[in-house]
Amino acid sequence: MRVIERTEDNSHESPLISMLQARTREGDELLLHSGGPVTDLSQKSMLPALDSIRFLFFEPYGEDAPTGSALRGEIHLGNPSPLNLVRQRLVEGRWHTEEEYNPATLEQALSIVAEHEIEVEQNEQHSITPGGFAGLLGYDLGRWSNSIRLANTPEPGTLLGVLWRCDAWWIHERANNQLRLIAIEGHQWLEQESPKFSDLQTPAKPESIVPDSESDSEHARKVEKIRESIRGGHLYQVNYGRRWQAEMSGQPWDTFLRMTHSNPAPFSSWLYLADHGWAVASASPERLMRLESGIVSTRPIKGTRARGKNEKEDSALRLELASSEKEMAEHLMLVDLERHDLSSVCQSGSVHWSDCRIEALANVQHLVSGVEGKISPNNSAGKSLAALFPGGSITGCPKVVTMAAIDQLEGSPRSAWTGSIGHLNQSAGQADWNILIRTMEARSGPESWYATVQAGGGVVIDSNPAHEVEEARWKAAAVTEATWGFRTGFSNEELPEREVGILPLPKVKGALGRISPGVPKESNSEIDYHVLLVDNLDSFTNNIAESLHRLGAKVTIVEGRPVEKIDTKTQVNTWLDIYRPTHIIIGPGPSRPEVSPLSMEIAHRALQNRLKILDAPIPLLGWCLGHQAIGLAAGWNLIESPLGAVHGVPSRITHDGSGLFQHAAEEVVMMRYNSLVLEATNEDIVANSWDESGSLIMGLSHPSLPIEGVQFHPESVGSPDGLALLRSFLKFSNKVTKFEPNKQVRRP
Repeated sequence: MRVIERTEDNSHESPLISMLQARTREGDELLLHSGGPVTDLSQKSMLPALDSIRFLFFEPYGEDAPTGSALRGEIHLGNPSPLNLVRQRLVEGRWHTEEEYNPATLEQALSIVAEHEIEVEQNEQHSITPGGFAGLLGYDLGRWSNSIRLANTPEPGTLLGVLWRCDAWWIHERANNQLRLIAIEGHQWLEQESPKFSDLQTPAKPESIVPDSESDSEHARKVEKIRESIRGGHLYQVNYGRRWQAEMSGQPWDTFLRMTHSNPAPFSSWLYLADHGWAVASASPERLMRLESGIVSTRPIKGTRARGKNEKEDSALRLELASSEKEMAEHLMLVDLERHDLSSVCQSGSVHWSDCRIEALANVQHLVSGVEGKISPNNSAGKSLAALFPGGSITGCPKVVTMAAIDQLEGSPRSAWTGSIGHLNQSAGQADWNILIRTMEARSGPESWYATVQAGGGVVIDSNPAHEVEEARWKAAAVTEATWGFRTGFSNEELPEREVGILPLPKVKGALGRISPGVPKESNSEIDYHVLLVDNLDSFTNNIAESLHRLGAKVTIVEGRPVEKIDTKTQVNTWLDIYRPTHIIIGPGPSRPEVSPLSMEIAHRALQNRLKILDAPIPLLGWCLGHQAIGLAAGWNLIESPLGAVHGVPSRITHDGSGLFQHAAEEVVMMRYNSLVLEATNEDIVANSWDESGSLIMGLSHPSLPIEGVQFHPESVGSPDGLALLRSFLKFSNKVTKFEPNKQVRRP
């Protein structure tokens, strides 16, 4: 089937909004709208035809609520009950159900959707092809992409998402103000007359209503609970969202018009599901995922400052943002998380941190990075979307654990907020999805609409509760004002509106100054090594594997915390028999090493010289939790760091030149992630690296066996010296005679 293209004259600034303005809100509507200055992120707006079929995602029945506290490390892994997926067709203005499905995962659901695409000839000039789907995936669908059981799930039968097949699209090319229609042959839009546009008037600000919300003190108390959990080693960062709710005095469409006027953003959107009374208006600045020409990319946002009253104040705030150890910790942690997610669907060695800049919106300015890679030939757009969903910037790290913590703290489902709106054509290999932040969701009642706005931020160990409360109110201000005429406590003078723009990241000094984006160097190594990597629910495991691949090693990832109970000794024996690894890495993860009996079993065997193949010891590297497992197995103490937790901070590490550090510079920069530290109690193993103060153990080594541990992340973008250490580890032979650690001590 062919795609027909038609170009129309256009003189209207927002022609697609004008088209929707003329409608009566009796049918379904979807608009992907780009606002603000025309940049690489905001080149076009798109309006699809929603007149063929649609898929509805519903919460299933039969879900048991788990117990326990995720903030204390008590999480429940496993898939929820299969989704209820319904396919409907539009007949004479009404939707009729044709078939129901029960996919076990979001990836399976998107595969079913793909079977109903219309394959057409692609036009390389367009980043979208008719015959694919578009719509909304609510945040709560994330349970079907991350295998986590939660307590506060939606009521059975709740609508979680919707995808329409879009056989035609109006596209507004903003750079040249051109309006183009692309449609499959025979579509009714091709026969319609040219659209007529009217001037748009931004609706007046509604009469002020103060929405219900938790108190600032309750919000601050939850921030402190997260920090306590981080100190206990259970997680690194949590994105908590505060909620504002109230009846609306007007219509959701009016709110959308106000938002596009006061807070223009590149990934804005409008969705209206007429027969379900569901409306979503968003002024999102964030992209979750894009697939085009075989490149999968994401643009995470983390790190925020308010806008200044003038350019000098604005510039000072940007420098403060880029120099902030706390803000950069949040941001670099997220870059690493997205690298991990992308690596599950991209070609080995292709995923990299592509750029970092500041994107200034009307009221706030953010740190924004690009992360991208080449999609693997056997992966689809749907699988890529499921791999990244929901976005790490609105969950935290590690993702699975923080989703459980969010559920506990927020106490209710998120629905549309922090889900995604976008389009997906799997046969054409195209997709583009936002993250629904700066968003208003409305549900219709008997006589009026009831709205919800949610906003928050990433909480790390250095977070100040009062500042976190203030930041959430910044982010909500423009949306609550457009919805209820209420500005979350900030006046225009306190939170000025300034021109939107994209600005370079200011240069900074120190360890942060050594960190920058870039394409990873290809390795020319020809190494015949096979690394067994034990995954302990960390969100960086794939990055470790990618770093090892880059050095020429084969990597097999195994689950250190499986869903089902198993016999640990039998499982380790099975791994050794099946995979015959030349090296083993016990990977990082949340909580204490005891949560992973498999990791402890490997550590004990290694120290007892029972981790062998052909009577030769297998070199073992413990990585954060794995490092701690080796220490505990040796009888050392594991305590809360007396200097406080450090997560996502590029830090100077000193060492004595032994083990992994035999060929390292006297001082290296590594990305630290730790709340707990080891305390030496014997000399069965020895410390060989320390933090900058020389008081905290950052690495250990066995005097005669090839056993090493590090309390940092060499694979991180924040570890410019990390790859050299991994290369040293791979050079360890599985024969004791070839492992000769340097006994010279250079301890600070």
